[in-house]
Amino acid sequence: MPIVLIEEDKILRVIEAILDPRVSLERLAAFADFNSTTVDDFPEWLAQTRRDLVGLCPSEVRFVKTQEELLEHLPDADVLITEGLKVGERELLRAPKLRVIHQFGTQVSHIDTKLCSKRGIALQTLRRRTNIAMAEHTMMLCLNLAKRFAFANRWVSVDDLNRHGVQYKPYDTRFTPNANYMRLSDLRTLHGSNLGLLGFGEIAQEVSKMAQVFGMNVLCHKANPLDEAEQARHGVKCVSLHELLERSEFLSLHVPLTESTRAMVGHAELMRMPKGSFLINTARAAIVEHDALVQALQCEHIAGAAFDVHYSEPIESDEVLLSLPNFLATPHVGGASRMNVLMDIKTLLQNCLPLISSQLHLSIT
Repeated sequence: MPIVLIEEDKILRVIEAILDPRVSLERLAAFADFNSTTVDDFPEWLAQTRRDLVGLCPSEVRFVKTQEELLEHLPDADVLITEGLKVGERELLRAPKLRVIHQFGTQVSHIDTKLCSKRGIALQTLRRRTNIAMAEHTMMLCLNLAKRFAFANRWVSVDDLNRHGVQYKPYDTRFTPNANYMRLSDLRTLHGSNLGLLGFGEIAQEVSKMAQVFGMNVLCHKANPLDEAEQARHGVKCVSLHELLERSEFLSLHVPLTESTRAMVGHAELMRMPKGSFLINTARAAIVEHDALVQALQCEHIAGAAFDVHYSEPIESDEVLLSLPNFLATPHVGGASRMNVLMDIKTLLQNCLPLISSQLHLSIT
């Protein structure tokens, strides 16, 4: 039975449910519940997926969190699924059985690709559907802020205006069009605006592609700056954090939550942004200092903020941000349908299947 070694990630845990016959009933029930918003019959989905993966299923699945755990288990591994753990000469020399490394994504800078090729280890990557969905959600939040959708959706009739204490004043349509008949002010256009991306990983890169289609000028800041060739390839300009903040009319956050990024965007950073700019967060709420965000929205230095991630989930009913008219919230749904994740996982495993099946055939004959 093949041994599949996986870098720990809650998203990847479903692989154990698919491949490993030792998986607990409790874990199967948890995944059935988690996917119930999309998959009505999760056991049947599992059964069909297992039939499609004969040769790889069944497998023994092991998870590792650290570089030390990776080194410990590599001697037994036939397949390695990784995201960020280093896979260099030391690791590959301890992996005599390894036939395929699958990156859960597209970035492989942490993998010694030349040595993989030399040792006959296949290297696979995956453009994740979930990342594309996250980018779509980010752009949706940008559009909602720019077009003031939360207001526009509620101000469509004269009665709506009356409920808000505003008197309807019609245009003189003998001479003018009647567009924006409710007189909503401060509507924006994405085209020609500056979008700043704090972080430039795979989700941010998907956002960049979509934003450029809208005609936005994309700036980014990352710990290891892009060289000129990479900037040209992605169509972005890599700048300092201060310049990113000062120039971004829309600022979207795409860094992981670590000790160094917690409260990375505080009062000083928000005040450095242009007055009337927008903040979008689909990464982690705690990257932004809560009270500083409230103050920046209340004084309208930040014209609006849209978060898909929150300081507690579900959001506490007394969360002050919910009382602010210029704060938009969605309930951590940026990844869209659960099927995006399930199809990402199935594609990943199908990429591994022929490489493992052929090796098993050789070992049997």
